[in-house]
Amino acid sequence: MLPANIQSAGAIKCLSDIPYPPWEYFDPATSTNPAGLDYDLSQALAKKIGVPINFIDSPFDAGLLALKGGKADIMISGMYDSAERQKAGFSFVDYTFDGTAMLVLKGNPQGIANLDSLAGKTVTCESGTTQQAFLAELNKQFASAGKAAIQILSLPDQPAALLAVKSNRAVADLTDFSTALYIAEKTNNGDTFEVAPDPAAPYTPQMDGIAVAATNTQVVDTMQKALQALIDDGSYQKIIAAWGFDPVESATVNEGPAYAASQASPAP
Repeated sequence: MLPANIQSAGAIKCLSDIPYPPWEYFDPATSTNPAGLDYDLSQALAKKIGVPINFIDSPFDAGLLALKGGKADIMISGMYDSAERQKAGFSFVDYTFDGTAMLVLKGNPQGIANLDSLAGKTVTCESGTTQQAFLAELNKQFASAGKAAIQILSLPDQPAALLAVKSNRAVADLTDFSTALYIAEKTNNGDTFEVAPDPAAPYTPQMDGIAVAATNTQVVDTMQKALQALIDDGSYQKIIAAWGFDPVESATVNEGPAYAASQASPAP
């Protein structure tokens, strides 16, 4: 089922933005040994397919460009299956769910209680992410309501965004809810960050998927069938449970927009 270029290479090239825990990170941090939900899932898929999946670090936005340009086969990186990304030429094999939250300094010194608290302040996020688009849309709402605009500080990776919050360049980091919880708990024994206490979070619940260039239909089909095989034999559920995520019932393709539309959300 795999295209000729993968058969000749003998491996599937998978890009991932590392570190972005618990989705992907290096263990130990000083090594190049990948770990996390996405890595575990990739290796389980590789066993089903019968071809190694090489897990390769790549900045998030650069990874998407490489995928579309045929320089990689798939990208597994805690990526939302959104209508915008589908329109940009990607297909997604959906495998779990997440949303967006605000990560702030421990003790929440700026009093960030909800999205309105961000008006007139600098907020960071990773470049090319849904959170960047989320903040841009929120600024449109603020402008209509006569509120001060958010200064959006988009940075190349999660460590840079965390440093911006630690150094008070930004009052919050908008990131995946799961990542915010993980970082708040694990960094410095929980003494550096916390998740802003907005009961409306997580914002914009969405599905996460394995990204493939939409024209690469053989790879889309292969990934869907391999994921379904993992679901059928129970391996998938064990991986998802080990990392504390919510499972999908079946391996679907491009269902993210429909799922997002079905979720009531106060977010933009």
